[in-house]
Amino acid sequence: MIERRGRVLIVDDERFNITVLSNLLAPYCETLVAKSGEQALRAVQSSLPPDLILLDIMMPGMDGYEVCRRLKADEATRSIPVIFITAMHGVEDEVKGFEVGAVDYITKPISPPVVHARVLTHLENVLSRNRIQALNQDLTRSLEEQRRAYEELHRTRIELAETQAIAVIMKAFEKFVPKQFLERIAKEGLEHIRPGTVELSTITVMFSDIRSFSKLCESMSPSDIFMLLNGYLGRMQAAIDTHNGFIDKFIGDAIMALFDGDERQQAQNAARAAIGMQSRLLVYNQERLQSQRDPIAIGIGLHTGPVMMGTLGNETRMDSTVIGDAANLAARLESLTKFYDCRIVISDDVFMLLEADQFLSRPLDRVIVKGKTQPVLIHELFDADPEPLRLRKQQLLPSFLQGLHHFYARQWRESRLAFKECLEIDPGDVVSQIYWERSHHFTVQPPSEEWDGCFEMQHK
Repeated sequence: MIERRGRVLIVDDERFNITVLSNLLAPYCETLVAKSGEQALRAVQSSLPPDLILLDIMMPGMDGYEVCRRLKADEATRSIPVIFITAMHGVEDEVKGFEVGAVDYITKPISPPVVHARVLTHLENVLSRNRIQALNQDLTRSLEEQRRAYEELHRTRIELAETQAIAVIMKAFEKFVPKQFLERIAKEGLEHIRPGTVELSTITVMFSDIRSFSKLCESMSPSDIFMLLNGYLGRMQAAIDTHNGFIDKFIGDAIMALFDGDERQQAQNAARAAIGMQSRLLVYNQERLQSQRDPIAIGIGLHTGPVMMGTLGNETRMDSTVIGDAANLAARLESLTKFYDCRIVISDDVFMLLEADQFLSRPLDRVIVKGKTQPVLIHELFDADPEPLRLRKQQLLPSFLQGLHHFYARQWRESRLAFKECLEIDPGDVVSQIYWERSHHFTVQPPSEEWDGCFEMQHK
């Protein structure tokens, strides 16, 4: 089946502007034209409404602001994205545009590359949303058909066919909801799923994210972004599956994965999965470099703790989810990988469940993450670092641990000397540099007697 290209309605009272925009977008989408606000409102009520509207502001009769207000006031048209393309350059004009409901604001004279990139990005977002809605509708219809089939089979007591129908449903549903969730929320069958079905579990939560993803996407087309994400996410999921984890959800370029079962085993599985993801990423980056594409980097955070696993929503729209501080903290730990320039950060709860001789690690810090009040002891896993960096970290580890001992004992001079030795081994070790600077600061300005060694993060 050929996928629909998408329709863009160009609203402008100037023939020249319409011609320029139509010629620019015609190779990529179907373009419609309206020369006034009144024509635009009639066009969106047609049997083939546009997916996106490019709207001028200064037009005779009804101006663009009023057109946008009316579109957003109508339930049938409020979901159509509006991009203002106008000669009005004032900040107050742009603010007003967003206040009436626009998703973007482009000033004239236009830059064709800018218009091309923004319009196609917003259009791809709309088409992706429509595809997801269509998939959800298909799934709903499929479930309804399967439910009717199940009832008929039950009435005729064809036990084998009944089992096969359930298996088909489960197989289709598992593409959207992990089977580990289904085992908890659908114990009596899919037809009995209700919102609010929850179960308290101790889970190891993994949160990973691509660093500087927004900047990376600036030079990529929407199709290239999808290709990158699908290639990346497939490789990462393989590492998670290999170590008995399951993905709760994809959040753009981020992954939230869960590891359950025996606490010690789940923590070890999560740690090995994180190392496996970083190792697979090294191979993936070699492939990207061979294709003249920039390498990518990811951070991974792990934390073990109690969460509520279950369904959230209402009778007409539900989702499986995990709620609890463990999930939030895992996300915070992932963000700390940027601050400490490392690949994997784990909480002490995870670290205490690991076999010490099975992993390469070092303590990082005692931190109070953004939004929390209690300190958390965190560690770095560096098994997946490139070999030269991994060997340097192993070499400097004795001095690093000695430096930490002096640091928390308030022996600032000895602490500086130890971390200086670390920096002589690896001048690029950010963590050693952080502690050297803190020791130097406390030499000049010692902390209060209540100081417990914690560092409070001011950002996520």
